[in-house]
Amino acid sequence: MAEAPKPAPQNAPTPESGPPRPSIESAAAAAATAASAAAAEPAPAGESKKKSRFGGDDALGDAAKKKGKGKSKEPVVKLTPEQQKAAEIKAFCDKARDAIKRGEEEVARGLLESLVAVDLPSAEKKIALTEVAAVYEEKGDLTKTIAILEKLTNVLDSDIEVPVWLLKLGQLYREAGAYQMAISRYYGVIQLAMKVGSSDFQRFQAISRQAQREIANTYFIKGDFDQAQKFYNMALRSDLPKEERAVALFRAAHCTFMRGDMNGAINGLERFLKDFSRHASAAEARYMLATAYKTEGRPQDAYDSVIDLLRDAKSKSEEDPKAWAFWQKKAGNEFANDYYQRGEFVNAVTIYQALAAIEESPEWRWPVVYQMGLCFERLRIEPRASECYKYIVDENKRPEFRWRKMPQSVANLVQMASWRVEQLEWDGVANGKLRAVVGMDLSRPVPRGIRP
Repeated sequence: MAEAPKPAPQNAPTPESGPPRPSIESAAAAAATAASAAAAEPAPAGESKKKSRFGGDDALGDAAKKKGKGKSKEPVVKLTPEQQKAAEIKAFCDKARDAIKRGEEEVARGLLESLVAVDLPSAEKKIALTEVAAVYEEKGDLTKTIAILEKLTNVLDSDIEVPVWLLKLGQLYREAGAYQMAISRYYGVIQLAMKVGSSDFQRFQAISRQAQREIANTYFIKGDFDQAQKFYNMALRSDLPKEERAVALFRAAHCTFMRGDMNGAINGLERFLKDFSRHASAAEARYMLATAYKTEGRPQDAYDSVIDLLRDAKSKSEEDPKAWAFWQKKAGNEFANDYYQRGEFVNAVTIYQALAAIEESPEWRWPVVYQMGLCFERLRIEPRASECYKYIVDENKRPEFRWRKMPQSVANLVQMASWRVEQLEWDGVANGKLRAVVGMDLSRPVPRGIRP
């Protein structure tokens, strides 16, 4: 009797659908499963396992030959040659990643070096080298990442991805501190953009503009502010999107400031703040503007800029509150301390009052309030000075602060505040007795505009 036909496997190709095309990920998983099965079964006498081009067992080929053998009952999916090659490359890189995670650096290095050394067609070489570069970058090995990307740009110099690789190389060289090499790679992007035809014009125009910005940024980080400003000004002459224009305008003014041209910096910063007062860099711009005013002998303008930064920042710092707080503290501390040292106590205490409102933590607020007390003492407004010192002493007695371990500097500040309270009380009693004896008020006149 004829044997009944067996049902076709569920994934078997049909004339209508054609052969299935699995993804690279499923092919890699199939390769790993087949490799495990092949390793568990001894090779027939006189035969040796077929080797992969990368130095390992050809798991995919063995899996196809051992169809039906082993414990697994699932049919092996047939791969196209392109999928087989891509899956093998990815499997090698995944093994290298796993080896790195396990701390097996030598194993990972051997896998990656074997993949780089093998002679592959261009399409496969591109996949292999980009995968290897990604692994080295994840590992934090800048030197090897750069070497692989350099090989990519040399071997596949006509590939459409070359500008992207050059931009990445510029970034990596800059991170490594090789600024001139970074700049040369960015120039390479611009040179490629000048050679393209009209069909790729829009794409290369955008990437060329990005390269120009990166050149300017690299010069800025390097400290070559003349060259950096040249490229920022060049960018400003083109039709930039709003955010790119804001950054270029701020950086150009920043370069002018760093070069010591305070008049030029004032003009550039005022222009930037007029158009982009809510930008993330506006707080730093106000600090630089106040410093430039001060350097140019315009103290009132400097004072007004600091007060504007301290008082108006709440409504303008929605995008980056940490940046605003940093520049508020820096500008306020610097200018308030300078006013105090120069004896301008009214300006100093006004800035200290604004600084105290920025943050509530004892480490920040209590030293600022103490400085306010010193200013009121110098202005002969003892009751207000005593209020400041008592505030620190009383706050330290609150349960949430009383049992909290404070830095030694804060503990010392509390002791000094307590001593100042006692000193002011003693001074008040002594001055009262002297007034009774002499018959007149011995305290100094209060400056105009200040009220206790």
